[in-house]
Amino acid sequence: METATEGQKLEFKNFENKPTALVAGGAGFLGSYLCEALIAQGFNVLCVDNLARSSKKNIEKLLSFPNFFFWEEDINRAGFTISPNVKITHIFHLASVEEYLSSNNLSLETLLVNSIGTKNLLDVAVQKKAKFIFVSSSEVFRGAFSQKNLSIYFGKEAGTTHLTFGEAKRFSETLAAEYFNKFDLPVVIVRIKDPYGPKMNLSSDNIVSKSISQAIKGKIEIIGDGLRVANPTFVTDIIFGIVKAAIKGEKGEIFNLISRERCTERALAEHLKKLFGGVEVVYKEQKELDLPESPLILDDAQGKLNWDPKVPLDDGLVQTVNFYKVGGTENKEEKNVPSNPIVPPVELTGKKGFDKNFLRNLFLGAILVLFLWATAVPIITSAASYYLGNKNFNSALEELKQDKTDNAVAHAEKAENFYKRSQESLQNISWLLTATNLKGTLQQTSNYLFLAETLSRAVNFESKSIGNINDASSADGEKLKEDLKKAIENITEADKNIDVASTISIDARKLPAFLNKDYQTLQEKRQTLESLSETINSNLESTQ
Repeated sequence: METATEGQKLEFKNFENKPTALVAGGAGFLGSYLCEALIAQGFNVLCVDNLARSSKKNIEKLLSFPNFFFWEEDINRAGFTISPNVKITHIFHLASVEEYLSSNNLSLETLLVNSIGTKNLLDVAVQKKAKFIFVSSSEVFRGAFSQKNLSIYFGKEAGTTHLTFGEAKRFSETLAAEYFNKFDLPVVIVRIKDPYGPKMNLSSDNIVSKSISQAIKGKIEIIGDGLRVANPTFVTDIIFGIVKAAIKGEKGEIFNLISRERCTERALAEHLKKLFGGVEVVYKEQKELDLPESPLILDDAQGKLNWDPKVPLDDGLVQTVNFYKVGGTENKEEKNVPSNPIVPPVELTGKKGFDKNFLRNLFLGAILVLFLWATAVPIITSAASYYLGNKNFNSALEELKQDKTDNAVAHAEKAENFYKRSQESLQNISWLLTATNLKGTLQQTSNYLFLAETLSRAVNFESKSIGNINDASSADGEKLKEDLKKAIENITEADKNIDVASTISIDARKLPAFLNKDYQTLQEKRQTLESLSETINSNLESTQ
């Protein structure tokens, strides 16, 4: 422990002026998205995870960021603490946040993480005077029904893990409240329900993950009439709410980050059947009664945080399904990859007295060529991709202003892909920039490219929305309604990307000189997109 925390202290020195977040469960589904969001917000992030039910693959893209640190550790361990030299401003507790996994062992772990683990994190929060954000679940509302279901605590019925999870979260909330009362600890609680999205854990027993898991296998089995209700909430909406609660939430507040969009198990199966194609939906007799639906409180976050889910269910399912269609996996064991390639020995043959200097020069020359290849190629690729991204972005924006929506969409998609490619190439030389004390430049350039990528998506969705409005102008009846609905959905997505762009923190002083002017221009383009969005929204409101 001491070695790990001392190492973290040395790395954090260059970022002491930034807020520092400890994310427990940071390599999990929700935790990995939260780490990405906090990095984009300019936080230092210490990700703590024992990898029992998560995967390091979820955070592999973050490992090269200079202000991201991964620590494989169990928060349940006796004596868990953080070195006094490491400054922590926020603690996010997302360990065991994914709902009621079916394994009995994981049910026990759920209780331990939400008791011992929570206490350990609360003690660290008191020591560091850090804000404590606990991610809970709507399952706590089931407490009113627990007295009617005590008989199944010692059974093997499916409801047992539901009760385990709900009671564990209720205990954690109560424990956090006691620390709030006793130590005046700034505690904020957020509750979620039915989270879903790419990288979700398909072993979870909630309606959404179970249905997607079965759809992948080609057969969805529905027990009973299929009228169980879910409130699927897309992962990025949840994360946006958690970050808002951490920054704007007052101590002692509770926020329910739950979508108002309800969906029955039957309707969800039909959605997935259309998306996957060739999926069979089978109904089976229900032999056991379900636990009663828990009551929900949905107004706190909307009022206090001005939070509302932006991603409609159809769009979220498309993104999730596409992730698994192209081979996305969850919780696979990571294979041990040797740090150096294993090369079979090569036997040199030749005449006696072979010139050793020639061999040495040949070897040094080969190393030089490899070094130039490893550095020059990524730099050239990143620069070329950035140039092409700018070219397509500018074309898309001009075409958007001229109502050439189809061309604008095509160029915006190309711009987004080129900016992504530029970021990937830049990360390939992160080791070189780190070694030459250019970590800050690397971070700010990555943030800049992410900003450009996000604004490209905004142009894409605004162009689609205007195209839908143009189509609606010559339509009537159901076609008119459908076009206007699509226009609203697309401008909502555009607004979401503009909102994300406004939260990306960039220190222009650390950008390469040639990007400084481009950064100012990009900010002006963001303002242009905001203005266009307001006009589009105004036009759509007039049609209502």
